[in-house]
Amino acid sequence: MSGQEKSQEFAEVVDAYYERIFRGALSVTRDRRLAEEIVQETFVSAFKKFDSFSGRSSVFTWLYRIMLNNYCRHCRRKKLMSRLGFVQGDANSSQTRSVMSRNSSPAAEVANSEERELLRKAVDELPAKLRVVVALHYFDGLPLNEIAGILGCRLGTVKSRLFDARKRLCRTLQGNLQDVH
Repeated sequence: MSGQEKSQEFAEVVDAYYERIFRGALSVTRDRRLAEEIVQETFVSAFKKFDSFSGRSSVFTWLYRIMLNNYCRHCRRKKLMSRLGFVQGDANSSQTRSVMSRNSSPAAEVANSEERELLRKAVDELPAKLRVVVALHYFDGLPLNEIAGILGCRLGTVKSRLFDARKRLCRTLQGNLQDVH
């Protein structure tokens, strides 16, 4: 494949998957700027490795795995910098978190804006491992076996994480929704 053909084909991949990969990055990072940075790194890495994509998984699964690896690499660098004394302010503290505001998924369609905000906050407070499973299953509509492939874990692990996330969300939301009504 010529360089121009590769560029054209990859541009189509970016057009097709950018929003979904960005939503996934945003759900993991909870920081819009960091999510943009991670997604940019993801597509740069994917472009470099595009010729070696074997097709054993879907393109989305391949891209999502690259995005998660980039995020993990970022976390390791941040942890190392902190240990070395190069501490920066928490990027998440002042950022507006928006996992669901750009999503029209039925799972995110809640009766009113107060309930939607409570749900957004509850999902946002889940640990990253649970948040990723919720985002992939409910926001992106992926089946559990594909999520297992993306995360590189067993199907039972995905089911367990989803169960734990639902349980935590129910607990959090039951108290909060009673306060709203």
